[in-house]
Amino acid sequence: MTATTNPHDNLFTVGAIALAAMSLVTFDHEALGHGGACLATGGRIQLLTSSLFHCSHSSPLIDMAGPLSNLLIGCLAMLLAARVPARRIALKLFLILVAAFSLFWEGGYTARAMIEADGDLYFAAHDLTGGDAIWWRGLLGAAGVAVYILAIAATSRSLTQLWPDRADARRIARTAWIVATAGAALAALLYRGADAGQDLHDAVLEIGLAAIPLLLIPGGKTAETSSLPDRIAFNPAILTAALAVFAVFAATLGHGLGV
Repeated sequence: MTATTNPHDNLFTVGAIALAAMSLVTFDHEALGHGGACLATGGRIQLLTSSLFHCSHSSPLIDMAGPLSNLLIGCLAMLLAARVPARRIALKLFLILVAAFSLFWEGGYTARAMIEADGDLYFAAHDLTGGDAIWWRGLLGAAGVAVYILAIAATSRSLTQLWPDRADARRIARTAWIVATAGAALAALLYRGADAGQDLHDAVLEIGLAAIPLLLIPGGKTAETSSLPDRIAFNPAILTAALAVFAVFAATLGHGLGV
């Protein structure tokens, strides 16, 4: 892998943006979502990692809070990305990736949870409805598939608006996937609890496997354009900030917190 897609696009900066986006999305699901709901309902956080969460009591609200937080931040990031001017391309890419990691995670996770009758949303729906029923599993599963498909389309469209050359757009997307997946795995490796294997498995599943479309999009031919699009340059400030965010993320959620 070279450091640039052309004299202006720098993949180190792209990777740093992806690392920060992954850290924010994971924090939003586990700490802000599940953790916030646990504390709000009078519970005590017993375990908080980048992919595992235990509260001192159970509640459908706690189960739902992680996925709903990611759906909320994913949709918000998508809306904000559309409003950010192309000249602020680094911020625009950050918002696109926050939306992509959030919506791929929750769309794929919801469909899988309904099929396997396991996971936060399945347990929340089971408790709220008083049992298992094919109708709500089917509805929620279809909703998850719809979110996933819409996330693919929105991410592909957003990337090609910034990089009309499909080769450049794919290189950006693949770099983001590689760095984010490696970062999620590296942070999870710091956790040394009895269920460390499950922690690593889930961390890679939620970021890496869920966001696998980033390796495949955008498809199609290069779009015709009369102007040269803005590019991402090497930016020491972004690199420093992203590494600082990841260091805090790895030392806290990656290592694991519990009382």
